[in-house]
Amino acid sequence: MLGIIFRSGGSLALLWQVGFCSSVEIDSGVWAMLRWRTPLRYAAVFLLVLAFGVHWGSVRRGCEPVGRTITRVPVGAVLLTHGSGALILALELGADRYCWTTLDKLGFLRGVRAFLIADVALVLAALCALAAVRVPRHRLRRLTRSRRFKRAAVGAAASGLLCFLPVADLGSGPVTGRDACGTVEPLTLRGALSFLCNARSSFPTMPDHHLLAYGRKQCAAYPNIHVDVSLIVPICPAAARQWDREIAAEEAEIERRDAVNQAACDRSGHQPLITPVGVARDRLWSEIGLAAFEDHELTSDEVPALHHDLVGSTPGHLVIGTGAEAQICLTAETYRRRPPVEVKFWDKVVEIGYESPTGDFVIMDPMSGPGTVPNLAFLGKGHYRVRVHYREPLWERDLPQHILVMVFPGASERVITHKR
Repeated sequence: MLGIIFRSGGSLALLWQVGFCSSVEIDSGVWAMLRWRTPLRYAAVFLLVLAFGVHWGSVRRGCEPVGRTITRVPVGAVLLTHGSGALILALELGADRYCWTTLDKLGFLRGVRAFLIADVALVLAALCALAAVRVPRHRLRRLTRSRRFKRAAVGAAASGLLCFLPVADLGSGPVTGRDACGTVEPLTLRGALSFLCNARSSFPTMPDHHLLAYGRKQCAAYPNIHVDVSLIVPICPAAARQWDREIAAEEAEIERRDAVNQAACDRSGHQPLITPVGVARDRLWSEIGLAAFEDHELTSDEVPALHHDLVGSTPGHLVIGTGAEAQICLTAETYRRRPPVEVKFWDKVVEIGYESPTGDFVIMDPMSGPGTVPNLAFLGKGHYRVRVHYREPLWERDLPQHILVMVFPGASERVITHKR
């Protein structure tokens, strides 16, 4: 037996990982018990050696019954920890079909062997130890036929039935998948289907009836719940009312901020010093700045370099740098001749050349697409000059930033910085 014990020592490096299928939910109480498996696994060889020593010493001193009883404790711990690997693997394969996919990727037999090979030697050693300290057959027969043993067995069976009755309804059931949700909007609709579709991201394999029972239990405890309130909104009227109030308050705040920003854009509207061909205004958000790309979308090698972090261009492409933390009041003006330079009230003013290969020059937020600003290439394809003015937002009042774009004919490619 010792030979088996010490030969298995090298296998301790490959430990069974409980719950290798990430989609299987394990109860917190089960995890609390499973935490003891790790220290017991590292101590398995020591426990078997200890059992061997105790049994050997008890035989030498003539206390074989006591040694037999004491030996079974560490051997049982080893058998419990190392024998549970196969049980957990079987439970996970039965609970989640994705576990089969995981093992198939390794090759099924190879995957099972990879997860269980570390347990084989120690389980065999523990079984050998139990066989070595087994009770003689005639004593075992006398024990099982005794009245005391029969009474204890009947009591244990009755207790076991009572313990398992509360979980007798925990059989598997149908699981509503994402394909059944379709276009359901879980947080705007109400009902069981909306709840299941909303909760599937957190509980992908829990049967529907268990998940609904869990949601209704959380609803009964609302507001003292341990999950995000959005999870139970579809089936909990109290949570839905609070959710709707919060959404309405957020929308009202957004509308108020939009009104304040629009008023700020209207107050600071630019007054042209000469008559423009056209004037367009828009108010928008952008996380990556403004851009115009005529013939195809920009690639990383074609993004123009910004001059003074404000504006850059290549044929068919123009980029304007803006801040992502504030809205943008955008004004675009087109002229038939060069307009006067204006730097007062502006933080930066840069003028560059731009070539329009298609005559479709539209400045927009690249992520949301064209807004209300029309085509600025009013003379069709050709060369233009673009003068960009920038004014930073009033951060203390949370007001928007301002961009004024002047477009007029010109063949020069020179970059002119009117104000840094």
